[in-house]
Amino acid sequence: MAKRAKATELTAVRVGRIKRWAIGQQVVSRILELIRTGSLRAGDRLPAERELIEIFGISRPSLREALRALSTLGVVRSQHGGGAYVSDLDARTLLAPLDFFISLTKANFADAFESRRVIEIEIVRRAAAKAERADVDDLQDIIEAHETVQDDPVGFRILDTRFHEKLSVIAGNAVLQRIAYGLYNLGLDFQNFDRRARNDPGLISQSTADHLEIAAAIIAHDPDRAAQAMSRHIRNIELSTQRVISGPSASSADVLQSRRTAKPGAAARAPTAARRRSRA
Repeated sequence: MAKRAKATELTAVRVGRIKRWAIGQQVVSRILELIRTGSLRAGDRLPAERELIEIFGISRPSLREALRALSTLGVVRSQHGGGAYVSDLDARTLLAPLDFFISLTKANFADAFESRRVIEIEIVRRAAAKAERADVDDLQDIIEAHETVQDDPVGFRILDTRFHEKLSVIAGNAVLQRIAYGLYNLGLDFQNFDRRARNDPGLISQSTADHLEIAAAIIAHDPDRAAQAMSRHIRNIELSTQRVISGPSASSADVLQSRRTAKPGAAARAPTAARRRSRA
């Protein structure tokens, strides 16, 4: 039987007693401060519930409210029969609540797409600078798979998710990756507001052309070109999403103009040529 981790020693003097207002919030703040200062570290087991009640001078319901909040934040995890532990404090864990927050702010349409543009442009810049041979091969495989999902909206959504996740992985920044994931999911929330987004073949073909441009720039290790391609891609997504929300006539002209600007033919040739070179 594995030996149970020893609880980290806390005292009322060390953490301070809780005042009789916003009790749960104060407990959360105190524990977060202990983590920030290194008094509590990733993997540490918190004292038993009865000890925490005595240390903080609070009731059991107030303590449990605070622990639930810390669990929601990804800071504390509970084990059945084993007490509460400080999580691994990994960026993906700590930023997971961002997805929930973003899903509640749908009115901030322009802000959401501006944020996605900033984050994903930085991601592709990093990806273009850091992509290695295995990354290039993976991107080329994803791009080639696009041909099989042009008439399959669900299949394309899966492939689209895979493509954007791969860009984040190549960029190698866990915080950017988590934020990009939350913003990407917000786009799905908007588009699922009206099923027409899934039934418009133009959306798939345009995103395919955009992906080809982005991949070609990364394969060429050209950060500026990658940034420009991603900026166009986010703009196309924004226009199509706006059209879904506002009606077919709202931005069709803008979408058509954006498609003319994208020049998908040139992009389609670049990854194929790069694949031939890489396998030569």
